[in-house]
Amino acid sequence: MNEEHTSIAPSTELAENERDARAEELQSTFSYDGYQVVRKELFAHLRDPAIVIRKDSITFNTACITGLEDVVYVHVMFNNDLKRIVVRGCDENDKDALRWCIAKPDKRKSRKMSCKPFAELVYKEMDWDSECRYKVLGYRITFEGETLYVFDLLVPEIFHDGQKRKKGTVAEQPADQETKPVNTRKGFYPDDIAGTFGVPVEEHLRESEVRQMDGYVSMGVLTGRTVPDTGLD
Repeated sequence: MNEEHTSIAPSTELAENERDARAEELQSTFSYDGYQVVRKELFAHLRDPAIVIRKDSITFNTACITGLEDVVYVHVMFNNDLKRIVVRGCDENDKDALRWCIAKPDKRKSRKMSCKPFAELVYKEMDWDSECRYKVLGYRITFEGETLYVFDLLVPEIFHDGQKRKKGTVAEQPADQETKPVNTRKGFYPDDIAGTFGVPVEEHLRESEVRQMDGYVSMGVLTGRTVPDTGLD
């Protein structure tokens, strides 16, 4: 037994020395140049916070609701330049407060928020297909001591919405058009996202930084509602 032990030990020690030497080499020459941060969206994310945007409504999933504990009303903000939606909690009586969940004594759950004027503006701004719904992952951040969700609309997962047919009728289909079943539960990403791993490390760092709220506007402003001038700056 001792002979077997002594014969294995040198090879094990040699392998460890080789790994240590390789680690030192990698450390001494390492740089982020050329690396891309792989997009979170390319992995399974069933339990991650997300917003689903349809042409007449938006819905925040349960993970979103759970992530902002005890928040029932929110402000929804939109950034035209960055193409992002930001959500933050607010009081029920705050101006432009929106109820984003169903609150019961024992639990809270998501609700469909009907908002056709807002959704139409988003679809127009993003040049989205009205026959599709869009799912966007939310990133939970802290800004000035406040917890926010940031949704990057430039990275949506796209789902085809099935055609609604009246009972007893068949949707008309051109004779020369091949009928292909569409899986409305299977999402896909635009080619510029699906065909790449992600973005360079430095660009990823810049995109991840939220330094200030300048550029974000409330949902009320986006939809054309006027805000009275209070004279306060």
